Amino acid sequence: MNDKELLEKICSCRLADLADGMDAIGLVNIGSMSPLMRPIRPGISMVGFAYTVKLIPTQKNVKVCKTFEEYTEELNRWCSDTYSFFVPIAEGKYKDKDIVIVIDMGGYPGGVWGSEIALNAMKNGVVGAVIDGGCRDSYECNLEGAKVWCTVRTFNHVYGRVINGGVNIPIRCAGVTVNPGDIVCADDDGVLVIPRDRAEEVVEFALKVRKSDQKVRAKHYKDIGLPYDETLGDDIE
Repeated sequence: MNDKELLEKICSCRLADLADGMDAIGLVNIGSMSPLMRPIRPGISMVGFAYTVKLIPTQKNVKVCKTFEEYTEELNRWCSDTYSFFVPIAEGKYKDKDIVIVIDMGGYPGGVWGSEIALNAMKNGVVGAVIDGGCRDSYECNLEGAKVWCTVRTFNHVYGRVINGGVNIPIRCAGVTVNPGDIVCADDDGVLVIPRDRAEEVVEFALKVRKSDQKVRAKHYKDIGLPYDETLGDDIE
């Protein structure tokens, strides 16, 4: 099964189905991120391959700036390190790769994701972001349609707070080990990480779980008199 076919099959499942598929092959809780990891608004979902980032809290002193220009220069200098993970993305190297940026900040309340980088990411084909740390500009991110899951909401920048700790390395995000290329799935219920080398096994079970659930719920719908909806699929008897 190629990557495109795999993602299509995963997209047809709920996280609940996929989590049951993980359970079925013995991966209980292996990929289930902390319930603190939440979407910035309801009704969004995504599936993609992990592009991993490690950011480290720092105690470095920052310069006391006397002008806006001086502050801008210092901010750009700091961000050139912290946001170095974004350089290959901005250069278009991942535009057709269906990546989800997964950032391990250890829950630190710095707003590494905001309205500008969200737009830049969307423009460069990034599916979404999962951050064990902060998202800011929440209202604007939601207006833009950005797909973001995070453990913290904040107004703080990352300036003076975190530095680069590595890109496309194994990380620990909201209690889950995430390797580059793992499959990251997210919806209203949270975030699930499926090891790439086990994904086809998981999907095989998840699709059957989904179909069984649809059949049972369709009967309940009929008994109660509810109109059918899209969650029941297209082949309900």
